[in-house]
Amino acid sequence: MLTASPELWPGPMEGVMSPELIRAANALGLTERWMTPFLRLSTAVPGTRKLAEFAAPFLESGLPVTVQLMGNRPEVIAAAAARFMELGAAGINLNFGCPSRQVTSGGAGGGALRDLAGMVATVETVKKAIPVSPLSVKLRTGWESPDEMQRILPALAETGCVSAFFLHFRTVREQYRPVSGREERFEAGLRLAAPVPVVLNGDIDSPDDASELLERTGAAGVMCARGWLRDPLLLNRIRQGRRDNSGLPSADEARHRLFRCVLEQGFKVCRAIELSNFLWGSANPFFERLKQLPPTAAVSRIDL
Repeated sequence: MLTASPELWPGPMEGVMSPELIRAANALGLTERWMTPFLRLSTAVPGTRKLAEFAAPFLESGLPVTVQLMGNRPEVIAAAAARFMELGAAGINLNFGCPSRQVTSGGAGGGALRDLAGMVATVETVKKAIPVSPLSVKLRTGWESPDEMQRILPALAETGCVSAFFLHFRTVREQYRPVSGREERFEAGLRLAAPVPVVLNGDIDSPDDASELLERTGAAGVMCARGWLRDPLLLNRIRQGRRDNSGLPSADEARHRLFRCVLEQGFKVCRAIELSNFLWGSANPFFERLKQLPPTAAVSRIDL
């Protein structure tokens, strides 16, 4: 059993976390906090109306919302961070971990790991704009090698600007490929980040795995992305310490409930197919039925 109250986060999955999915998860009580997918910023801060629309599905819940920002112009990120705090965000997260080549080629996301001075400048600039608000950093263990943690994590921790690290154990180069040594990388990350707390991220898809990681490392919490989609009650199971499924519906029933709640809001068939693939993978029980419908038609229910 867990002896503390770790922070349990659904992963901020770009392209998956639609307003409908967020509202469904809120209605079903699947999380106690949110981190938004990243908002990529370039040369200027979007207008307040656009920022409000971006955050609205999350803020509507009344739960604490951390807004994730990405870019390579510290002053632009800082200005956006200040506006989001005015809109009701609970904190800001800087994305230094996205491995997409489209993102990293411009020096953003995981590409920032190649420029430690730039990362330090960014956290310091953003913190000046939100001096009393939590500022966390989401990152991978390095660009090429996890040994890069040895200089990256202490340098960021020593700024005094970072309230928490969200650490994915893979490097940017490793993308999402199977990699050994996850636990050892996490343990090294916690040592190097101290005294800043660390939330663990990457391939955490069961209550047992989460509990064992938390007990082994003493981390502040875990973030579950694809594991949370495959079992929308995963965070609830971890929180309640239920290593069996007693008292909670099965993972498959939880997927059905979430999918039904999303569809009830009116969802286009093409998006319903995409979401069902995320939830069930190759065992998708609805693909054949959905593909018979016009892809742009709205579907509010399906025989579940």
